[in-house]
Order: sequence, then structure tokens, then C-alpha cells
Amino acid sequence: MSMLYALKPQKDRALAPVARALLSAGVTPNTVSAAGLLVSVAAGLVALAGNLHAGIVLFLFGACLDALDGSLARCGGRCTGFGRYFDSACDRLSELAFVAGAVAGGAPAAAAAVVGGSMLLMASRIYNHRKGRSSDAATFGRPERLALLIAGLLAPAPYGTALFLLAALLCLVSTVQVLASGFGWKPPRNMPAADARK
Repeated sequence: MSMLYALKPQKDRALAPVARALLSAGVTPNTVSAAGLLVSVAAGLVALAGNLHAGIVLFLFGACLDALDGSLARCGGRCTGFGRYFDSACDRLSELAFVAGAVAGGAPAAAAAVVGGSMLLMASRIYNHRKGRSSDAATFGRPERLALLIAGLLAPAPYGTALFLLAALLCLVSTVQVLASGFGWKPPRNMPAADARK
């Protein structure tokens, strides 16, 4: 998984008070995942209206909700197979909704390559899951992908296009890693373990 996922224990500790408050209010991890998707759809609509920078800020807020849902699941002992794939589907649909709105609003069409790479990576994980195989080896995850996507949207041409294509290429590399791990390839020992919800 993402190299930044090595920081997950620290993130969970920092978000523990928020997670406990949400759990006591009856909020579920899947509700937070769905809220992140709705915020990202709104971000896409804002970008479609020509307000790319405001859309980016809103999209990043949706991504923060995505950072919270996993911590909420682990804090409350609510990690499930359904939650893992619901979260992943919400992540991809969030990216698709935002990028579609941004491109329709005037952002470079090459940004769609990031979504394509993201969907391919998700498909490889689903394939491994259906075969009962591991899919824990990808080193390029959502945090890095979103960083390159946002940087590409903010960068002038041709640098933005180069960042989009780099993100798509790294998704392809991670897809190969996931498929290879399903056939017994072992990641290096310093590679972080998979997210319980990702």
C-alpha cells in the first residue's frame, strides 16, 4: 500500500478523539465514506462552474473525510470486507466526479488519465480478492495519487500533463505489484501493511 500508510498509527491516534465522538453519536465509517463522496461530487460541480480552486479546496475536504473513515472503523472495531470495498468504491467515484467536473469546466483532459489508472488499480485488487489472493503490495496509493492530481491541476502546461501521466504510470506499476503479490511475490520488509479499509 501507499508508503504514507506507515504513518497510519500516528494518524489514528491523532483522530481518536474525533472518531470516539462520532461513534458515540452513532456515525458509522460507511456514512463518513458516503459523505466524502457527496462532498467530492459537490467539488466537481463547483469546478464545472469554473471555480477550479474552490473545487480543489472542497475536494481536499472530501479527502480528509476519507482519512477519517478508516480511523473510525479501526477505533470502533468495525472493519469489514464490505466497508473496505465500499470505501474504495467511494474513493474512485469521488475522483471520477471531481475530475469529470474539472475537465468539463476547462481543466486539461489529461487529468482523466489519473482516474483511469486509479480504476485499473481497484480492478486488480478486486480480481485478487475474488481469487482469494493478496493485494497488499501497491506502493503508490491514494495520498500520492491525489497529490499529483492536485499539483497537475494547479501547474501550467505542459507540467500539469506530465504530472497526470506520471500518476497514471505509477498506478500501472502498482497494479502490476498487486497482481504479482497475488501470485506469491513478497513486498520488501519495510513496505507497510495494507489498510484495514483500503
